[in-house]
Amino acid sequence: MAEIFQFVPLRELEAEENLKNFIHRCKYDLNVFGAELDWNNWKWPCQAHFTKIGVNTNGAKEANCLHPDFMDFAKAYLRYQQGHKPTDTKNELKALRSVEKALIQVTGRALISDLSVTVLDEAANIAKRFYSKGAAYHAGREIERLARFASQNKLIPNNLEGWRNPIPRKKDEIQTGQKAKERREKKLPSEDVLNAIAEIFAGNPKNLKDIFTSSVFAMLMCAPSRITEILELPCDCEIELPDKNGKIQYGWRFYSGKGFGGDIKWIPSEMVEIAKESIRRIRKITDEPRKLAKWIEDNPDKFYRHKNCPDVADDATLNHIQAAKALGLIDDSIHSALSSLSKMRLKTYSGKYSLDTLCIYVMSRQPKGFPWLNKEKGIKYSNALFCMTRNMLHNQRGTSPVILWHPEVNIFNNDLSPRESLKRENHKSIFDRYGFEDKDGKRLKATSHQMRHLLNTIAEQGGLSQHEIAKWAGRADPGQNRVYNQMSEYEMVAKAEQLDTSLSLFGPSGEVARHIPITIQEFNILEKGPVHITEYGVCVHDYTMSPCEKYRDCLNCSEQVCIKGDKEKLRRIKSRLLEVESQFEASETAINQGFAGADRWHEYHKNTLNHLRELVRILENPDIPNNSQIKLSNNKSFSILNRAVNAKLSASNNIDLKEKNLLKNTAKLLGDELG
Repeated sequence: MAEIFQFVPLRELEAEENLKNFIHRCKYDLNVFGAELDWNNWKWPCQAHFTKIGVNTNGAKEANCLHPDFMDFAKAYLRYQQGHKPTDTKNELKALRSVEKALIQVTGRALISDLSVTVLDEAANIAKRFYSKGAAYHAGREIERLARFASQNKLIPNNLEGWRNPIPRKKDEIQTGQKAKERREKKLPSEDVLNAIAEIFAGNPKNLKDIFTSSVFAMLMCAPSRITEILELPCDCEIELPDKNGKIQYGWRFYSGKGFGGDIKWIPSEMVEIAKESIRRIRKITDEPRKLAKWIEDNPDKFYRHKNCPDVADDATLNHIQAAKALGLIDDSIHSALSSLSKMRLKTYSGKYSLDTLCIYVMSRQPKGFPWLNKEKGIKYSNALFCMTRNMLHNQRGTSPVILWHPEVNIFNNDLSPRESLKRENHKSIFDRYGFEDKDGKRLKATSHQMRHLLNTIAEQGGLSQHEIAKWAGRADPGQNRVYNQMSEYEMVAKAEQLDTSLSLFGPSGEVARHIPITIQEFNILEKGPVHITEYGVCVHDYTMSPCEKYRDCLNCSEQVCIKGDKEKLRRIKSRLLEVESQFEASETAINQGFAGADRWHEYHKNTLNHLRELVRILENPDIPNNSQIKLSNNKSFSILNRAVNAKLSASNNIDLKEKNLLKNTAKLLGDELG
């Protein structure tokens, strides 16, 4: 385990001294990323490249590095933070690169002691220019964290603890519409892909690359995993334990990324046999490479004697053919032997080879970090499920029996997706090799991450809680689940309809089933579809059909539902009743004084007054049980539709008799007295 320390600033020292002390301790007292780490190298293998923002790290050169004045702080800060909270993404680098560029632009130099609000604001702007919306938000969050850390530990003269990340979190993508449908299809494997791989896997392929690709694909379908997690599984990852009911459950022991740590991913019972068969197939083809890895661990100065190795003494002189066979050549041709040795950059004249000298060559070609495949996870090549030898999955080059190798993510993804820049005969995916195409005759393609999206979506559809989904997928934050949920709007509605709504505002969906047949009145008071809270109860108006026709006149609306027993809502209704009584009295006075239009004012409040009195009487009736849903019909209710129908009737000279009778019937249904 990496040794870490809690940095405590010396308050009597100036910021400059604290900064020097911090860098010194991170350089000499920490062993995060390994005690053998070369501090002075700008490139920390498998960990970080300290390059400027916008530079492609793959082709970066030393000239593309962070400014020398900033470099030591960047290294110390990254090493310290990763020691306390290790992550795969290392978003600290985004912040460091943004801050370095901002310092140079604002101050003309790259000293962290010059950090200020202006520099931080500029760093946030730089992050927005160079990173995607999601990555920019994380960069801004890390810039805020850096400013707080430097301030709290007195590494800079200014106190910048109050600075906050101005970059908003990327909004969740809309799940409806054609664009959302196209986006979901890109994130999920097609049905053609799933059927093709299923057929290939069921056919028990013999080619090593086909075994690898189909088995890894099947494993990704067993649990929502990252491809790197699958490829770094230990050989003894399988585990079986009894659950609380005594039933044996099968799972894999994972070391997950994204901050979740080690865990067991349990495999659904329907996929257990597929999971076991996938592991068995991979374990079978990688058994010999693991033996090689174990031999090299135990005998680093001895040449591994594989089945085609010449049976001679370790120090005996080998000819070209013997040397080539020891390194994996099968052909007995002297021409092939010389060609192979030349490609391996070995001298091609006789009398210079022995198993001892070839052992030195072989050891220099073993993977970097051997015997560890992943030291942090404690996985050695000798116990790695996917321990292989060089060219093992190559269709043309010979497989080395003595040099270890481990497949990377691209090996798998490249076999799932055809490289369009190459002709079909030069690069064939697993689908091409078996002749599978989609319904339009196009080449099939997929990515490793699509299966993770698919399983997360299936889990959402199946009703797993967000915590359960996060745990199954190996996420520390359940909030990350939403990125992987690719349910359509129709699936979301169907899921909502399956929920028990007896305790929600959606109303008792089972009422109809329990009281068939029912009356129109019973059906009308059932709350159907989406609802929203009002100050007097809930509104059940369907806004997908029409806009609200009774804005701010809820108590005269037939789509208003009041809940018996809600004391606060009853208080508001009674308060409204007092107001209407006052308005009604005022309308009577206006009529007596001969004000124009007072009759309509009086008629409206008379209807509202009677309606509210009846509603209060029902809500205060002790014989009616609490939680009853009360909805009164109101045939004398004003609406825009009322007014439109009556306006049309007023122009009856311009319409035929049939249409006029239809309008009259409509007005009667709507309550034309107040139209």
